Amino acid sequence: MTELSSWQKQLCELGHYLGERGLAWGTSGNISLRVDEERFLISASGAWLGTLTPEQTALCYLHEEGFAGARPSVETPMHRAIYRTRPDAQVVVHVSPPYSTLVACSSLEVPTDLNIENIFYLGSIARVPYIQPGTQQLADAVAEAVREHETIILSNHGVITFHRSVPDVLMRVESFEMSCRIIVTARMANIPLNHLSAELVEALRSAGGYRRA
Repeated sequence: MTELSSWQKQLCELGHYLGERGLAWGTSGNISLRVDEERFLISASGAWLGTLTPEQTALCYLHEEGFAGARPSVETPMHRAIYRTRPDAQVVVHVSPPYSTLVACSSLEVPTDLNIENIFYLGSIARVPYIQPGTQQLADAVAEAVREHETIILSNHGVITFHRSVPDVLMRVESFEMSCRIIVTARMANIPLNHLSAELVEALRSAGGYRRA
């Protein structure tokens, strides 16, 4: 197996997991992996992440246009912006699962002080206003947001997040979707949520090894 085919295999396995867990549907969403300091591998335009194949990937450059392989996702500028802004980003996932998208289409905020997974894995959250997908304007807004945040709500669109490894980014995506599900369900059932104190959250993160990107 060549180095490129190994990266393609990892990207496809990531897409399949997202599809199997209901975190990606149809042709929505796009995923990428940093290959080295100059390149990243991204899912192709129009690809179904749940059935992603190596032929449906594109090798792109961090500091210039151009690609090898399939035509890359229209959201490639957004992924490129994250890799260029955050050297610690190794994996980027942009998806539109049900509860995350519902929150993105509302003014609801997602707290990060509710439960252990929410505290340990979610990271800091920002929201950017709706900007047409695939544009440099959206990429620039996301680049600015990820300077201080790890999870970005794309208003009326979905969510994009990153981490150092595939398992870590999956925990972040699933933690965000579960957190969105909790706050939506609580509002529907009129259940007040009990937030942990800032002091306790900090103590838990210190003791549990907060998985910040």
